[in-house]
Amino acid sequence: MSADRRRLVVDPVACEGIGMCAHLAPDLVRVDTWGYPIVTAAPASTGEERQAVRAAAACPRRALLLVGPRR
Repeated sequence: MSADRRRLVVDPVACEGIGMCAHLAPDLVRVDTWGYPIVTAAPASTGEERQAVRAAAACPRRALLLVGPRR
């Protein structure tokens, strides 16, 4: 994957462990025992980035962010 790709990150202070992100971005997010997201550190591929955008937009606590250069 190229360095020009964005990646999904979680703000652990804002997150309440609702788990919606794991359903919307299953290729990038899994949840721990308590429902808190564990996000892959790798940059997202094109298909994964679509999932990441949906998950970040749907997060009720705005705890998910896309970081890195935009295409």
